Amino acid sequence: MLLHDTARILEDKIKRMALNIVWLSFIIIPLLALLVVGTDPAAFAAFLSALVLLSPVWLPVFLIVILWIAWIQYIRHKFWYTSDMVVIYIQPPPEITKSPHAMEIFLTALFHTGSETTFLNRVWQGRFRNTWSIELASVEGRVGFYMHLRRMWKDSIETRLYGQYPEAKITEVEDYIAKIPFNLEEYDMWCGEFGKQAIKPGAAPVKTYIDFGLDKDTDTPETTVDPIINMLEILSSLGKDEYAWMQIIMRAHAKEDYFGFYRFGDPFKKEAEEYIRGKIASAAKRAKEIAAEQLMADETQQAQIAGRGMTMLTEEEKNEIAAIERNMNKPVYECGLRVCYVAKKERFRGINGAFFYRFFDGVWGPYNRIAGIPGRGLIGFDYPWEDPLKFRKSRMKELLYFHSKHRAFFYVPYDQKHEYFSTEELATIWHFPDSSVQTPGLERVAARRAEAPANLPVQTQEE
Repeated sequence: MLLHDTARILEDKIKRMALNIVWLSFIIIPLLALLVVGTDPAAFAAFLSALVLLSPVWLPVFLIVILWIAWIQYIRHKFWYTSDMVVIYIQPPPEITKSPHAMEIFLTALFHTGSETTFLNRVWQGRFRNTWSIELASVEGRVGFYMHLRRMWKDSIETRLYGQYPEAKITEVEDYIAKIPFNLEEYDMWCGEFGKQAIKPGAAPVKTYIDFGLDKDTDTPETTVDPIINMLEILSSLGKDEYAWMQIIMRAHAKEDYFGFYRFGDPFKKEAEEYIRGKIASAAKRAKEIAAEQLMADETQQAQIAGRGMTMLTEEEKNEIAAIERNMNKPVYECGLRVCYVAKKERFRGINGAFFYRFFDGVWGPYNRIAGIPGRGLIGFDYPWEDPLKFRKSRMKELLYFHSKHRAFFYVPYDQKHEYFSTEELATIWHFPDSSVQTPGLERVAARRAEAPANLPVQTQEE
């Protein structure tokens, strides 16, 4: 597990240098072998002899590890593809007077970590935690809210949604992605995966609906600023043969799993606590330097001043620490955030068109606070050596389309670096806008639905 994490860190560093790991390995490994053979052939021969002689020791261990990984991949694939999944389409009510806090309550009710149950369930049945996908999609300019989930949870989800939004309309529909006749001969694709800034801990929050003032009741909703409007307007601007969707694939944060085994500790809390301690230590060091240079304090006085670390923090640092601690106390989901745009080639406006840049500048910019939502894992290459044979880009498009269609993000072989989002952050990114939002492509329930009055006269057969 340690080697796995170290390899991922090294992989990230190599990727930042715009180098292809596969092609790099074909160059480095033969060069290392030639270097050893040329420098000391006898040592190389001795190494090969020792490798063969010790094979009864290392080979069984190697085979067991490989077979275990293959088994976990197989059994989880089987569980994944035999799970009955469903897509539901949610039409917001014609009038919404509730703040995004109602959506936060709904997302909190989804927080469920019990599906993995025992070790035998994980390694024999391939069971894993529930994964949900909350989505915003535009099908030729018609914008809608969707959820992808296991069918067994459908009734429960509908009940919880109706509990918060009784006037909404929830319908089981065919998957909108599956209906797109996607192929690289007729269609082009842009896809990006987004995460928080790496320099901040996972608990560092983006700007939430509370920061935008959406949690306050107001008689003039048109004066509020809702960041989701930017995304709705962009999705609504699409036309015929254009499709786009934002998926937040998520699972409740629990123990980290690695091929059926739980890791020790909680990296989410550990990273945040270390970051806070670092901030306090930095403030204490800063205060000590000021005491020594400007106040001419002796070492005892410097130590006393440095000991009051929290009081030495600036107002901005105090606010940052308070926001991180507050976010840590919310239910937290491990999330993969993906945005895709698919269109026929004659209609495509992705990399060199408005869609790509508007999603970067217009959608995620308003959420920047302690953390932001920069792009990562985008389709595209900056240097010719990244895709010398011109096939990686097409392969990436096909793979990301497959991942989008199956909502694949967690668990081998799809496991990717997830981000941590609290229910408050998720409710900011994905919620029903109030009635003042008049995005033309957003489909709402046509009229308020209500039960018939109890005293309504009823005609009898005798009459």
